[in-house]
Amino acid sequence: MGARANFVLIGSGGVQLHYSHWGADLVCSALAAGPAPAVRFVTAQHRCDDPERDWLDDAWAEGGAVIDSTSRRLVFYGDQLMLELPCKRAFLALLAETWPGWTVRWAYDGIGDLAAAAGVDRSAVRAPDEDERFLPEETVTDLDDEVHLLTVRASGACTVYPLDWYAHTAWQGPALLDRLPAGGLPRLDLPEVPGGGLHVDVDARTAGVWIGGSCRGLVPALHELWPGWRVEFWEDRYEEQLARCGGTVTAPGIDLAGALDEVIAELGSRRGDDPVPRMLDAVRLHAGDGHVELNPYFTAHRPVDPTPGEWESVLRVAAGLRGRPAAGT
Repeated sequence: MGARANFVLIGSGGVQLHYSHWGADLVCSALAAGPAPAVRFVTAQHRCDDPERDWLDDAWAEGGAVIDSTSRRLVFYGDQLMLELPCKRAFLALLAETWPGWTVRWAYDGIGDLAAAAGVDRSAVRAPDEDERFLPEETVTDLDDEVHLLTVRASGACTVYPLDWYAHTAWQGPALLDRLPAGGLPRLDLPEVPGGGLHVDVDARTAGVWIGGSCRGLVPALHELWPGWRVEFWEDRYEEQLARCGGTVTAPGIDLAGALDEVIAELGSRRGDDPVPRMLDAVRLHAGDGHVELNPYFTAHRPVDPTPGEWESVLRVAAGLRGRPAAGT
């Protein structure tokens, strides 16, 4: 039980690595109001002894951030709120205003990107998950849930494969073309934005890859996985894949204003909340009279909210964003 996260502060004093047992679900709350509130939040969490070795790995890390004050760079991922691509886009738009002068980047490689941003080799946090590299044997028929979108263009025709969301087909490399899933379609109208995708243009020997959230280990390995191919990484821009399909696949656009309202409502509801007492109550309820051994850092998390004035500033920024045209959506 937990939402484990590493947070890193980089400044004139060097590199500080912190850990929170519940911080992965609070990444957006920690970052929303800008650098100063974010640093206060991170400083309040457990400080690790060794900033090179005391990292979570792919198997355990669920979120975190690197706040580099020397280069004014923020790299982050995590938070349940970011599972929906519209909310992620809206939150990034918010951060562009509340972190002025900073480079803000989503960690598509998860903890690997955080380690790299802190000067630690990605191999130190790698823990491969074979389930993420699984190739489904057939397409899915229930399109009401998020899907992984595979599209293959060959000889001028595009074939569409809506697949289970939890595995990314880019792991397969060119060998994918020899064992494509059953059930390919000539066209598809998706009711929801997909969660990730791969577009393969056989004639042009080009692979376009995008990821809605994070996919551990995939992005750094793309060129090795697709030798002799031109690989383009589109970050979370699913619109690129739709454009390459020439109308064969449609999906909803993103209502950025609506997503921003959802983000602000969720962040507001978290103010004053401390997950530790709530989780302790849940443990006691399920344990009954039995003994439960807790992670020693279970109760080490410290809630730190933006001040009322800082939160009001976030609300003003959000109000300004709502008034802007929804370009690119």
